Amino acid sequence: MKKIVQEIFDSPKRLILFFIISASISMVVGVGMYFHLVSTNRNESSEAPLITATSADSPQKTATTDTTKNDPIMYVDVKGNVNRPGMYAFTDEERVFDIIEKAGGLTPQADEKQINFAAKVSDQQVLYIPQVGEEMPQFAEEVKEKEQTEEKKVNLNTASLAELQELPGIGAMKAQEIINYREANGSFQTIESLKEISGFGEKTVEKLKNFVTITIE
Repeated sequence: MKKIVQEIFDSPKRLILFFIISASISMVVGVGMYFHLVSTNRNESSEAPLITATSADSPQKTATTDTTKNDPIMYVDVKGNVNRPGMYAFTDEERVFDIIEKAGGLTPQADEKQINFAAKVSDQQVLYIPQVGEEMPQFAEEVKEKEQTEEKKVNLNTASLAELQELPGIGAMKAQEIINYREANGSFQTIESLKEISGFGEKTVEKLKNFVTITIE
């Protein structure tokens, strides 16, 4: 081996050839390593977004499912002067304004003066939007009258002494008895609970049914 090395270094031509071969080998090895590193980096870069996308999608799908399960779904039939009449799903917290938005908003001909935007809607209700100068259909008038009647009723669980005295046949003494019962027993669960108060018989309670309402929280 020493003899071969000595012969290479003693001959200028062999020495030059040796350096050329060594340089070529080094170049080939270097180029090979470069392409290997580039290929590895590309593979890692292309795989990273896939992992991120997969992990990000899962919570989003779960949240959507949870919302659907928790919210009771009801339907209202929207007719008249809206841009997209039809059936729309809604939750208990939504009002007429929200339903109109779902139906694409009002048309230019809609009569806003006849619409109570703040009113709540109920399941299976027909929400009719009239145009200017149009009389409300009979079914729409019945719904409107029902809403107005409910608004005028006195709430037994929240009414003040003065509000209770506006009821027919209820003076200051009976109004105070209602408040005393409410403070001692909590909210009225039914209108018939009035019978538990002294002075409120069957006829009195029956007469008050058209003028009072209750809400239970």
